[in-house]
Amino acid sequence: MIVVPALSALKAAVAALLEARCERGLAALVGDAELALAGPPARWTLGSRQVSASRVTLAVDAPAFAALTADAARLAVVREAFASAMRTPETELADLTVLLRLPGAGRGWNQVYREAALPAVAERPHPDAVLGGAAALLEASGDARGAAMLRRGRLEAAQVPSSGGVALVRCVVRLDPADLAALDRDGERAERLRRAVRSAGTRAAEAVASVELAAALYARGAAAGSPGAAGAPEARLARALEARGAVVVPVSREEGGPDGGSVELAVVASGELLRVRIEAAPGRGRSGPGWRAEEIRAITVAAQDLATPERAGEIAALLCGGNDLA
Repeated sequence: MIVVPALSALKAAVAALLEARCERGLAALVGDAELALAGPPARWTLGSRQVSASRVTLAVDAPAFAALTADAARLAVVREAFASAMRTPETELADLTVLLRLPGAGRGWNQVYREAALPAVAERPHPDAVLGGAAALLEASGDARGAAMLRRGRLEAAQVPSSGGVALVRCVVRLDPADLAALDRDGERAERLRRAVRSAGTRAAEAVASVELAAALYARGAAAGSPGAAGAPEARLARALEARGAVVVPVSREEGGPDGGSVELAVVASGELLRVRIEAAPGRGRSGPGWRAEEIRAITVAAQDLATPERAGEIAALLCGGNDLA
C-alpha cells in the first residue's frame, strides 16, 4: 500500500468530490493548487463533542485567484467541499483562505515573506549635508541672510528615546554668537531656521524631534582671530558685507593644519561676483595688512585682520567698491 501525504490525500478527495458534484472546473482548480495548514488546529466545542478545527490555505495561480475572489458563490462551493471532506466526529474545517501563488516560488506570500531581506538602513546624512540642505531651502524661500547664518554654523545631532516605530533625533545648531543674538531679536527668522533644519533632517526611518539654536563653542581664552575661534572672522566680515547689501555664501572650508583653517566665500556686491579667502595665518598689522588683492577681483585675508568689526568693515568697503585700505 502506497502511503499518500495527508494534505495531498485531502486535496485529491476534495477534487474528486467537486468532480462528482459536476464542478469539473473547480475540481481542476483545486487539483492544481497548493494546499497547506495555516497554523495548529483549534479546539472547538460543538454540542456535546470536542473537535479539532483546522485552518487551511489554498494557493492558486493568478487566473484561478481572480476567478475565485470575484465570484463568492464559486468560492463557497470550494469551501463547502473542503468542509465536507474534513468533517468527522473529531475534526472540522475552521476556515479556508485562497492565496495568490507567487510565480517561481510556488507558494503564497504567507510562506515566503520571512525569506525577504530587509533593506539596509541608510546612514544618517552628514550634519554638513543637513545644514546645507536647510540653507538651500531658506535661500529658495527668499531668506538669504538666514541661509548665511546656517552656513556659518555647525550642526550636532543625537538620537533620543522613542516609543514609536520611527527613531527620533535631536538637533542643535551652533551659531556665531552675534547671529544667535540677532535671532533672539527676530523670532520669525529663528523659527524659519528651525523649520528648515527639521525639513532637511527628516528621513523615512528617522524624524527630527526638536531643533535648538545655541552659541558656537570656542576654546577658553581664544582670541577673536585665533584658530580657536575660526568662525568669528568669517562672521564679522559676512555681517559687514551684508550691512552694505552684499550676499555672502561660504563655498569651501579647510579645517586644521599647521597654520590653522581657512574658508572661501563667494560674495555678490554691486552686481559683481567676488571671491574671498580667509586664512588663519597671522596678519601684518596696519603698516602691512595680511590681505592681497588678485587680478580676478579675489582677495585673501588673514583672520587677524578681521579681529574687530571696524577692521572687517574696512575690508567690506574695499570689496564693495570703497577706497583701498591704508
